[in-house]
Order: sequence, then structure tokens, then C-alpha cells
Amino acid sequence: MRIAIIGAGPGGLYTAALVKRLRPASEIDVWEVNAPDDTFGFGVVFSEGALGGIEAADPPLFAALGAECAHWSRIDVHHRGRTTRNGGYRFSAIGRRALLGMLRARCADLGVTVRHGTRAPEADVLAATYDLVVAADGVNSATREARREEFGTETTRRGSRYLWLGTERAFTALTFAVAETGHGTLHAHAYPYAPGLSTFIAEVDDRVWEAAGFTEGDAGEPDASGRSDTDRLAELFADVLDGHDLRVNRSRWGRFVSVRNRRWSHGRTVLLGDSAHTTHFSVGSGTRLAMEDGLALALALDAHGSVPEALAAYEAERLPEVAAMQRTARTSQEWFEELDQYTDLEPEAFNAHLITRSGRLTRDDLASWSPDRVERVRERFARADHGTRGAAVR
Repeated sequence: MRIAIIGAGPGGLYTAALVKRLRPASEIDVWEVNAPDDTFGFGVVFSEGALGGIEAADPPLFAALGAECAHWSRIDVHHRGRTTRNGGYRFSAIGRRALLGMLRARCADLGVTVRHGTRAPEADVLAATYDLVVAADGVNSATREARREEFGTETTRRGSRYLWLGTERAFTALTFAVAETGHGTLHAHAYPYAPGLSTFIAEVDDRVWEAAGFTEGDAGEPDASGRSDTDRLAELFADVLDGHDLRVNRSRWGRFVSVRNRRWSHGRTVLLGDSAHTTHFSVGSGTRLAMEDGLALALALDAHGSVPEALAAYEAERLPEVAAMQRTARTSQEWFEELDQYTDLEPEAFNAHLITRSGRLTRDDLASWSPDRVERVRERFARADHGTRGAAVR
């Protein structure tokens, strides 16, 4: 089988590595327009269940992740100078740059060809010579946009703005923080991903964004007043940041784009990760979902005799799971968009509303893997390692 993958993000690289493990004779080529060290964002979050899936499917990658990940077991809610702690969670995170380096190394070890700094040919061109084209080219997928009608694509941009930042403030939990101003509220999501490093995502509606003096462009660049948007945010969240600054990495204010597709495949082309779906960052990591897509696709390709059968199985498994996650994410997103109606609550009551906002007590109830499912994935890849084939995981 010859497979072309457009996009060398975590979803594309993980898919390539897993397919190559299950089908060593496959020829897999990956195209990535950016250089290897070009990456956006800071940390990537995994639930305990997501790591269990990686451990079962690719123990060497899991071992590398385990050596680098930051771990925590709480969700902290900071409101009106008080922090309420919620225990019983198990999350891990790693820097996006570090994760991509590990995945590139796995692909190199397994014999996958990755072309960086090279724009992929169009999917229709690739489909003429490849058995399968995997579009892992992100939320602004050119592959998807060229076939919106065939995929049944729906994209919407929400009114709130968000900004992806980093900080040397070493958070010890997933932290939700609220900053109240005379113009309205802002909120932030923060979590650790490496020693002394954390992700910090700020979100605010248009009215407050404009009144607070935020600007377009690089958030770290000073404006005419000599202050940058990171300066303003550091002041607003000073009690949470504990005197630490905020860092940028091509950081600009954006609007969350909701992506839904009625179908994820057309002919020999299949969507994966953000090109197929997005979920608001308040309920989980798009990277994690993309990697779970990759695992499902790799198993489907190994289990079925033809590409059409494999793609049908992939969609049958992942479409309903992701759709349910998107419904949960939409509820969570709307709660944050209506945050002003909850900020008068006392900290304990506010905490209870926030933790239960999506109708689930944890972020990963839907996506968590049962122990028996993890074991079936482990057995499947063990058979592949010994040159045998097994039944698809369901």
C-alpha cells in the first residue's frame, strides 16, 4: 500500500508511524510545508486514557513521552482571590515541539519519508499514484476546502477571541482563572507541560477585548503606549501568574473555528484531526483527538482488505465519538461565553458550576479508554510485531 499524508503535525506523524508498524511493507510519504522546528502553541494535554492508548499501540513512543511529560491530578479554579481545588484527575502534558521531535524520530526509525519545507501536491494529484491520501493539514485544510460539498463541511467562527501564550510560572494543576475588570470579565486556562513552563490561554469577548485596549498583531509587540497585550494580560492575571511574564510564540488573537464534516472521506482521500473536526480547548486537546483518529485509521487499514472498507470502518468508529465530544465542547464553550452571569457567585458555588458546566464531571468521560480496550490494542500491535495479523479493535 502506498499512502500520502499531507501535514506533519502530531496526527499525521502518528498515523504514519502506526500504519508502518502494522504494515511494514507500506510506502508512506509525508509532506509538511513548514520546517521541522516551526511550531505553534506550547503544551499538549493527554488524559490517562489517551496515554494508555499510546502505550498499547507504540511502547517506545510511550516511554519517550513518560520521560518528558508533566503530570498533575487536580483542577484548580481561581476566582476572586481564592483557589478551589478539585482532585481525582489524571492528566499529563508535553511541549508541542518535544512531541513533534519524538514522532519524527519514530517515523525515521520505521522508515517513513517526511519532506519538510515542501508543499504537498493537491490531493487529487496524489490520489492518482497513491492508494490513500490522508489530509492532516489542520483547521484551515486546503484539502477539505477544495471538496467542501463532498465532505459536507460546516465551519463557523465564534465571537470570542483567544490568545495562546506561555509562561515560566510553574502551575501544578490545570487552572481556570477569572479576571474581572470594569469592562467585563476575561478568563484563562493554564497548565504545566515542562519543568518551569506552562501554557496560558486567555479568552475574552469582543466588547471587553476592545475596551481593555487589546490590539491585532503580535501580542508581544508594544503599541504606541509602549505596552503589549502580554503586558496587559500579565497585569490582569497578576495574582495567578505570581509575578511571572507571559511568553509569545507567533501569538496573535484568534477566534475559535468550529469544524464539522458529515463525511470524512471522499474517494481515496480521508480527513484526520482538525481538518475533520475541532473541539473547544476548554474540554480537551485537538492533538489528542487527532492522534486517536490516527490509531483508529491505522487499525482499520490493517483489518480490512480494501481502502473503501477501511475508510467506512474508520468513519463508523470515530464520527459518533467525535460528534459526542463536540456536543460536550459546545456546551462548555457556551458556558465560558456567558461567564459574566456566574461571576457574582461565591468561589465554592462558582467552582461547582464550572466543573459541571458540560454535564460531565470530567473532561474525558467520553474519550477515556477502558482497560480491556487498551489490552486489545496492545495485543493487536503485538501480533503485528510478530508478523501476524489480528481482528480490528472495536
